[in-house]
Amino acid sequence: MVAVNNLLSHLWVARVWQNLRAKRISIWQCYFNRLSWLALIPAVSVYIGFTQVGWVLGGSERNFLTPESGIMLGATLYIGIILGISCIGKGIHWMEKTYGSGSSYRTCVVLATYVATPVLLGSAVFVWPILWLVLTVLSLTAAISIYLMFIGVNVMMQVQENRGTLYSVSIMTIALCVFVGMIITEVVLFSTVLTLTIR
Repeated sequence: MVAVNNLLSHLWVARVWQNLRAKRISIWQCYFNRLSWLALIPAVSVYIGFTQVGWVLGGSERNFLTPESGIMLGATLYIGIILGISCIGKGIHWMEKTYGSGSSYRTCVVLATYVATPVLLGSAVFVWPILWLVLTVLSLTAAISIYLMFIGVNVMMQVQENRGTLYSVSIMTIALCVFVGMIITEVVLFSTVLTLTIR
């Protein structure tokens, strides 16, 4: 019974990807109709969580960012997400001939955007910056994104299943590099520019 349910969900997700490919969404539609507002979720959530709710690290005192620092952090996060998705899309397109795809850059950006959607939605958890809660939610949404990618690569990029698996692993590697780069940038900004208050 479990195997049947897994097969049905797999087929349903594949059908969604097929419909998405058939729509032929343009890059500008992808950016302005989807990514532009999805990227606002982590940016606004981080601002609210870090300036209004605060967080505790190893003690009882609650830390807050000043509103100015919160705006700066949220803005750099927003820009970083837009640029990060673009870089991942570029990486997907750069590898597509290796895996026999022949898909356009537009398709690659759409794939990257829709795969990242669960993580961007889940980033609303930053409104409550509690470490265990943030890690739990982001881990679950990352697992969903990985699942979507392993199915979506075969459908969107139109590659064979065995090549699709390798392609997906390669995309995960690029996404991880982009993510690490974003984290390092935010940490450097956080430690050198942003201003903390303690209450």
